[in-house]
Amino acid sequence: MADLKFWMDGFGWLGALCFLASYYLLVTKKWKSTSYRYHIANLIGAVFLLTNTLYDVSYPSVFINGCWAGIALIGMVVDRKQK
Repeated sequence: MADLKFWMDGFGWLGALCFLASYYLLVTKKWKSTSYRYHIANLIGAVFLLTNTLYDVSYPSVFINGCWAGIALIGMVVDRKQK
């Protein structure tokens, strides 16, 4: 069981780093809000944090990370239609 906790905590940290890195790259103008890299980083971050918060039974965090993943998917669809 300790091994599973290690992996779930790792997913949480990786998800947080994905969010921070994508936001940093956005505000420093290295990425655009319409780039797939930005959406993918947010989607991966949301999925990792969703996994972590489900394991930790933190339903408000599950909700917000599920919404974040959905928004990232919507962003990819909208940007694809505009290109």
